[in-house]
Amino acid sequence: MFVAYPYTVFDQTDYRRPFKELAKAFNVQFVFADEKITTLHILQKIADHIRSSRFGIYDISGWNANVTLELGLAYGMNEKAYIISNLTKHSVNDVPADLRGLDRLQYQSFAELQQSIEKILSQEFPIQLTHDVEEQLTTLRDRAVQLVRETDQGLKISDVAKLLGVSVDVAKVVVHPLVGAGKPLQSTGVRKGTRYLASK
Repeated sequence: MFVAYPYTVFDQTDYRRPFKELAKAFNVQFVFADEKITTLHILQKIADHIRSSRFGIYDISGWNANVTLELGLAYGMNEKAYIISNLTKHSVNDVPADLRGLDRLQYQSFAELQQSIEKILSQEFPIQLTHDVEEQLTTLRDRAVQLVRETDQGLKISDVAKLLGVSVDVAKVVVHPLVGAGKPLQSTGVRKGTRYLASK
């Protein structure tokens, strides 16, 4: 999940602590734009983070220009975006009129921030009622095959992961046994360019 927040408004260590705790609890990963150095232009880097994430969390506290731009990118790419804001750093009147009607989670402390993020995660990743791993894998594999069959150009493993709502590592466990002679899927390309297509 991509997280955008105003770095100049909050202390980095304090702000990111709730995300680190929830990442462990829900077995998910939060991505912050400054954590990974790439050779890409900053806007391309941000766009890639947004596109590869299941959803984004955008903290508009103080109505920071960078967060505004990132939120605009998410909407422009039709990606899911949750808006949060700190009531002590932000006034409703500061938000442009076209965003005031959108749902957003508000908080006044880092404890409340954690509760807000937990609410989002609980909605996005509901607790599974079954603990049967094989049954869950079978369900995911059936769904993966269906998703691939619905495309003409095939899907990358990151696309499969996003559509299934799982990590890339889990997606690999789901997809790899489905590829090969006599299997429902075939692959084309190498490494990061590999795409999975329905077998003919």
